[in-house]
Amino acid sequence: MPRIASAARDRCLELERVIAGRFSSGSIGLDDAVKLFDELLPLARPASVRAFNQLLTIVSRAKGRGSSTSAPVISLFNRMARTSPNKVSPDRCTYNIIIHSFCSMDRLDFAFAGFGLILKKGFRVDAIVINQLLDGLCDAKRMGEAMDILLRRMPEFGCTPNVVTYNTLLKGFCNEKRAQEALELLHMMADDGGGSCPPDVVAYNTVINGFFREGQVDTAYGLFHEMLDRGILLDVVTYNTLIDGLCKAGAVSRAEGVFQEMIHKGGMIDGAMHIFDQMRQHGLCPNVVSYGALIDALCKLGRVDETMLKFNQMTKEGVTPDIVVLSSLVYGLCTVDRWEMAEELFSEMLNQGVHPNATFVTTIMRNFWNKGRVMEVQSLVDWMVHLGVRPNVISYNTLIDGYCLAGRMEEAMKLLDVMVSAGLEPNVVTYNTLLHGYCRAGRIDDAFRLFREMLSNAVTPGVATYNTILHGLFQYGRFSEAKELYLNMIKSGMQLDFYTYNKILNGLCKNNSVDDAFKMFQSLCSKDFQLDIITFNIMIDALLKSGRKEDAMGMFTAISAHGLVPDVVTYRLVTENLIKEGLLEEFDNLFLAMEKSGCTPNSRMLNAIIRRLLDRGEIMRVGAYLSEIDEKNFSLEASTTSLLLSVLSREEYLHRAKSLPEKYHFLVDVNK
Repeated sequence: MPRIASAARDRCLELERVIAGRFSSGSIGLDDAVKLFDELLPLARPASVRAFNQLLTIVSRAKGRGSSTSAPVISLFNRMARTSPNKVSPDRCTYNIIIHSFCSMDRLDFAFAGFGLILKKGFRVDAIVINQLLDGLCDAKRMGEAMDILLRRMPEFGCTPNVVTYNTLLKGFCNEKRAQEALELLHMMADDGGGSCPPDVVAYNTVINGFFREGQVDTAYGLFHEMLDRGILLDVVTYNTLIDGLCKAGAVSRAEGVFQEMIHKGGMIDGAMHIFDQMRQHGLCPNVVSYGALIDALCKLGRVDETMLKFNQMTKEGVTPDIVVLSSLVYGLCTVDRWEMAEELFSEMLNQGVHPNATFVTTIMRNFWNKGRVMEVQSLVDWMVHLGVRPNVISYNTLIDGYCLAGRMEEAMKLLDVMVSAGLEPNVVTYNTLLHGYCRAGRIDDAFRLFREMLSNAVTPGVATYNTILHGLFQYGRFSEAKELYLNMIKSGMQLDFYTYNKILNGLCKNNSVDDAFKMFQSLCSKDFQLDIITFNIMIDALLKSGRKEDAMGMFTAISAHGLVPDVVTYRLVTENLIKEGLLEEFDNLFLAMEKSGCTPNSRMLNAIIRRLLDRGEIMRVGAYLSEIDEKNFSLEASTTSLLLSVLSREEYLHRAKSLPEKYHFLVDVNK
């Protein structure tokens, strides 16, 4: 019997893995879904509900809108609900799928019947299921019933509407050309009664478009300014809708103002280029401000050829370039090594009596440093000095930072001397940059010498200064000096932040002083010091590595009491330990809880889980997590692949290798 039960469990896990993989790739048809459902049902375990939900989704999608029957969906749903309810029962997600499928088929009667089952089973009613019903009612033009659900039924269920709820209703009103009612609902979202769900960009886009369709241009344009006043980020749909509607209405100056606003916000340059051309097709000739905004955006993206096309187009249309345009072009040309052309433009700027300031120079310098182009930065500084532009402290700090990042500390220190000789006073940023460079290079003594020089020059170090030195001391094992520095920080009355304490706790743990770290952590907790999840991760990791598993798990349990939520690092540490201890059921439950909480495993975590499972010979479970890696388009780390090959080379595991995803079957042949 135990062997039969084990075989059934293995087959169940394999089916779940197959369903998950094929669902993700979209390779399950209707017939395959029904066959897999039939095979899984008698073997199912409670966690199988996820696989059933995937199969039901496939079946429901196979029936398009307007279908006259929902028999296949109902049949499978009823079998799932009635067969072995102690093993697997439909969950709220299952009912959501059923309701969604009925709404898609315009069968609101069945959808509301499914909603009745949710109530009967005692599941909590949430906005997700309500939104499905509202979408169906809006499509059926039953807006009165939809509003009744929002205003009366949702409060009765204790269900809070979310932004999708409101956006569904807004779209329904606008589709019926009832934009004024949509506007009233939009404002209801923003008042005290709906303050928990303020309108988003989709909500405003919907209503703006609705007013344009009804010819109410002033109201639509007023909503644009309302969005700006409320700090709502406009997207390309907003701008496209506004500019198209305004141009069609002949509101040229308004359209141009909206376009300039779009460029200044950034991040939508391709959409802006398209809209720019549309404006010209509408007969609108952009002015120097519009051209300048577009040229500046293109230059910052390095799209200099397109920039020059716009510049030439601008001059042909008789628009005279101003300082902003010429400055942007110089910047763009420098970034693509067109120094001669940049110098010509720069000379033109000087002839017009315009001198770029140090801030302009610094911006270009940062761009080059980000690309690791040190020589160009130095050339630029020399060029600007030759032309009479004097770099400021920020310019020198930028140049020093670049040398430090490149590990060229001697040149960075020479710049400090040049800076002082030029009559500029280094600030705390200058010293912090140099200290960080020394510590990263392992030159702690040089860092301390510079720190003393900083104090003698009356530059007050901040918390960031101390954090940099603490990190360097701990990293290179100079524990006693780090402790002394920390005590000096306390004596000076400096207010330490959690970042500082994280540095200290991590340093203590790395230097085998876990007891001291644990005492400090407890002291911080007793003082209600605001910690972050990184603090907990540092301590949990150290406690597990030092064999103090109960303390580590206690700390994991206490995370929520501090108003924090575990992140993927926290879950990785704890799940690895559960597998190591052989607590596989607890591991399964925690991984499921992690996904339900919205925390998605990353590649590092999945690789770590697979290695731990391989250590225990859990090949079936390994298959499930290999599928997870494939679904998320992650890659196996070299150590994972090596261990997988090693384990599969053992005779006792070779026969189980076929349970792995098909793409890994070649590993069996490698080991034969």
